[in-house]
Amino acid sequence: MRRGSRVRTITVAFVLLSPAVVAAQGNGHGHAYGLNKNQGSAPSAASAPVVTPAGTAVARHFGSWLDDASLLPEGKAALSFGFGYWRTPSYREFDAPSVDGSLGLTRRVQIGASLPYFRANEPGGPLAHGVGDVYLNSKIQLREPSSAAHPTGFAIAPVVELLSYPPEPGASRVSWALPFSVELQREGWRVYGSTGYFSRGSVFAGGAMELALSDRAWLTGTLSQSHVVNDKDAIDALGLARTRTDVSGGLAVALTPAWSVYGSIGRTLSQQDPDSATLVLSGGVSWSLAAWNPRAGKRRK
Repeated sequence: MRRGSRVRTITVAFVLLSPAVVAAQGNGHGHAYGLNKNQGSAPSAASAPVVTPAGTAVARHFGSWLDDASLLPEGKAALSFGFGYWRTPSYREFDAPSVDGSLGLTRRVQIGASLPYFRANEPGGPLAHGVGDVYLNSKIQLREPSSAAHPTGFAIAPVVELLSYPPEPGASRVSWALPFSVELQREGWRVYGSTGYFSRGSVFAGGAMELALSDRAWLTGTLSQSHVVNDKDAIDALGLARTRTDVSGGLAVALTPAWSVYGSIGRTLSQQDPDSATLVLSGGVSWSLAAWNPRAGKRRK
């Protein structure tokens, strides 16, 4: 992959484009893409070990997570099978299959995980492939955004990253993030956004607007930004950007009450670095199902 590069990057992006069936219910969950995966939405993170003029290794870590404040109903699950393609000045990557799942655990708690299989290489270089970064996430709803009295909802979404390899020599493959999300629902559209911190060294903020084109199709536009908070002097000395801004647009369509398809396109808007995305494509299919019936247990009691 980029293990032999002078500037090496791990990029993870999450920009939420909820699968259509989930969107129809007002439920969302973040997905990763970047050097990794994607479901039908998006979030963003990146880690770039760089070498200073003195020969010391430092790391530039971008990261952001974009999600809403809605949950899957208790006992409901959503599975997504997708692909992602990333083109940057220094490498190309294709992720397939990329599997993402979410489960409504209780009325206020949702859990999820994502796992991709990647194929990546530098132009003209050997192909690297294998299981990419794994993301374990949960979402705790503080207030539901669906009532007439309270159209604005809030949630926190603790995330654990299990990286496929350390971002720099001696570093841990395990890190975490703590996003806070807000969502406003209106008839025919909604807006949502997230802000928070990645333990690998970045703060972030992002937002999205979702528009219902019909009762079976939704259009989503997103904008996210991440800012590095460590090793700033070394990064500045190398002329690398400490802030990254990404944009994407996507469409989700419900084919049946249980199945939907989605697709998105995006790129990095800010300063072009070796890991900046000149093109990001993703798409796939999402399936919603009942994992169990929470009412059945209550009736037995």
